[in-house]
Amino acid sequence: LLLGIIIAANMLANEVVLRIDLTENNRYTLSQASEEIAESIENPVTVTAYFSEDLPPQLSRAKDEFRNFLEEFRAYSDGNLEYQFVNPNEDEQSEKKAQQAGVRPVTLDVRKRDQISQKRAYLGAVFRYGEDKEVLPIIRPGASLEYNIASTVKQLTVKEKPKVGLLQGHGEPDQKSINQLSRQLRQQYNLVNLTEIDTAGVPADIEVLMVINPNQKLSNDELVAIDQYLMSGGRAIFALNRINTQVQRGRADILNTGIEKLLASYNVPVNANLVRDMNSSRIQVRQQRGMFSITNQVRYPYIPMVNNFAEHPISKGLETSVFQFVSSIDTTAVDTTRQNLTVLARSSDRTGLSSGEPFNLNPMQEWQQQSFDHSNLALGALIEGRFTSAFADADTLDVTRNESIKTSMVVFGDGDFVVNGGGGQAQGLQQQQQRLPEGNINLAVNSVDWLADDTGLIALRTKGVSNRPLMNIEEGTKTLLKYLNTFLPIVLVLGIGFYRYRRQKSRRNHWLEEGI
Repeated sequence: LLLGIIIAANMLANEVVLRIDLTENNRYTLSQASEEIAESIENPVTVTAYFSEDLPPQLSRAKDEFRNFLEEFRAYSDGNLEYQFVNPNEDEQSEKKAQQAGVRPVTLDVRKRDQISQKRAYLGAVFRYGEDKEVLPIIRPGASLEYNIASTVKQLTVKEKPKVGLLQGHGEPDQKSINQLSRQLRQQYNLVNLTEIDTAGVPADIEVLMVINPNQKLSNDELVAIDQYLMSGGRAIFALNRINTQVQRGRADILNTGIEKLLASYNVPVNANLVRDMNSSRIQVRQQRGMFSITNQVRYPYIPMVNNFAEHPISKGLETSVFQFVSSIDTTAVDTTRQNLTVLARSSDRTGLSSGEPFNLNPMQEWQQQSFDHSNLALGALIEGRFTSAFADADTLDVTRNESIKTSMVVFGDGDFVVNGGGGQAQGLQQQQQRLPEGNINLAVNSVDWLADDTGLIALRTKGVSNRPLMNIEEGTKTLLKYLNTFLPIVLVLGIGFYRYRRQKSRRNHWLEEGI
């Protein structure tokens, strides 16, 4: 009987899998969006995962997690997703196939018996659906593997991608200058450049209009085209620089492009100021000391590190975004009877404002406590509802709509937060292409998804290993903790020793009194 129970239990265990996910954000459990994507696969999707053997523990875990997620997708797809794992290091032919497929090797430092050697390793995958294929060249440990798989499958299987329009022709960055953002958007959308909207208007099939960092004035006809697109129910993202900074020259000027007129009419204006924040990034500053040139790293309050986000699908789960020379958003003008405002990103509780020319951008200036007398300023916001046309009272213009139907828009007080190469206003700080924090890209892509009403994958982008940064504390607290760490253990040891000495002495005296 006991043997029969053991056999039956083993057979049942082969058929039933019980898993408990105790991670904070259910990292290892497929979301509803992923299940729907897997269930919607009509024809076979094949995945060839190129992973080397004998990887370091962190990379080996990524391989196991990737395999587990593929197995989950396979189960929900009713067998329409199949996968295989290949070791490219096995022979020269396998390595050649991996590279031809688009997976490139990475060089790892491997420590063995107190010696460090280098190893060529592969951590990529190729997805195929009919004649189409998508490549994940590198699967990074700690990234959201579920999102990588779900977005790649959706990109392959979607029949017609919605259009996202990128305004061009006024000094805006092109797609190469925002390549991190454009690469993410092209997975789910058809990203098109929009020019000559003064004559053709904004096409009606544009799901979301993106106005990113124009630095030249728009014509009246172009402003009317954007305005009437929104009045007709179009949705838009505005990422603007109200201050044109030239760090190398140490100067900054107020920038007017005409977009500020539209935002003022929609009750979500971007102020002509610069936000400085104690929670900021470090920059390298070169100083001349006699015959020598010295490079120092200093905190620069005009590049805030933002980690104060709203519990909204656009920003929920984000950890850090970095803004450059950002302006605050005026949240007091909202018409609460017709509009709803959600502040997506705020500065820290130790924030200051620079308003009015001239702006002092010297990174080596001494900052005082009174320079940071503001808190929690709005840097990015979502506004939903009905809006009044910026040209409703214009006598010389005859616009089709004076008031919008219900629509929404996202506004950021920084036009450079998604620009990672080929320009941007902070040219004194970056001359060449750089990699932006994932929080910047996720914030922008989530905004597009929300406005396009494609919210399924929003939560998955931030579903991964959470970053747990140390708390910023005052200098006085740091000093106190340092001395506590140094002297408290010594005091405790001496105290315990003194206590034991007194106790032993008391015992001896007691024994002497008892004649023992």
